[in-house]
Amino acid sequence: MGTLGNGLPDLPPEWGEVVIPDDPAELAEEAERVRDELRAEARAARRAAWRARWRRRLHLPERIDDPDQPSLVLPLIVLGVAVVITLLSLLLIAWPGLTRTTPETPQPGPPVRPAVSAPADAPTTAPTTGHLPPSEHFPGP
Repeated sequence: MGTLGNGLPDLPPEWGEVVIPDDPAELAEEAERVRDELRAEARAARRAAWRARWRRRLHLPERIDDPDQPSLVLPLIVLGVAVVITLLSLLLIAWPGLTRTTPETPQPGPPVRPAVSAPADAPTTAPTTGHLPPSEHFPGP
């Protein structure tokens, strides 16, 4: 790497030819791509820092590279879900007003008189008054 006439070093040869456009709008597409890459890297770094913070709080090793040393995460998740489901079911059973009540027994209505067969010489239509016609076969009140 040599220097130019103003004392600055040359660019590395692996960068290739660097062209600086006259209009900055020509770089908008490339700038957007670079911003997206930087956002993705920052997001990954935040995620890694969050994981490392929780691993330190739970006194877990930084990374588990040994397959003979299994993680406790999955059993703890299963146990937590089971406890939550159990507590919810107990709450639903014990909460007053959430259980179904049995319907009240129906109240008896007015008494119904048994049907009486009419003799052959009686009229075939029943009266609409709700009372039976007087008959010599049926003693009245």
